[in-house]
Amino acid sequence: MKQDSKNNIVQKAHAYSLYSAHHSQNSIIEQLKEQFKENAISLRTLSRWISDFKELPECVTALDEPFRWDKSDIYGISWNNSLKLLELCHYYYESEDKTPTARQAVWWWRVSQAAPDLKANQISELGNLYTEREIVSIISGLPPVFDDLNANITYKPYHTNRIRTYARFINANKVKAFKPKSDESNAPGGLRNTL
Repeated sequence: MKQDSKNNIVQKAHAYSLYSAHHSQNSIIEQLKEQFKENAISLRTLSRWISDFKELPECVTALDEPFRWDKSDIYGISWNNSLKLLELCHYYYESEDKTPTARQAVWWWRVSQAAPDLKANQISELGNLYTEREIVSIISGLPPVFDDLNANITYKPYHTNRIRTYARFINANKVKAFKPKSDESNAPGGLRNTL
């Protein structure tokens, strides 16, 4: 895949997500115009991008189809750990009114295994960020940037007794602190007051 300017990478990732959700070319361009206003790409550029998307291997694009529980083993999701994932799918459908992609489900499952004490909205937020960054990596050809998300999963700053370890790690490694939208630690001593 050809390298695109950094300004277009986010737009191309969004176009890919819409394309993989089976939106028409006209629907994609209208949504890009709505979101990116005067910076929206042209119809000609979108046509070129769609040609690029069609060249992606099926093993990549299959993960951007709607999640199907009966294919969990194909996605690498253990059957005996799928209950939490099904609950997350229900939560997502209730809050977003759509079915998650297989890629989202895989990341949600991974996050839920690494941090089982997180709430559904926290798991989906982290999983969706991993998903978005993985898609950006796929369509841009650049390596994914997961450092901030990995630090959050590894050092678990949402546990009050681990905030200092997390802060020490991100400062020592020059990793930008991840501040989730679902962060409920605004209380004195919480994460937002520490970093």
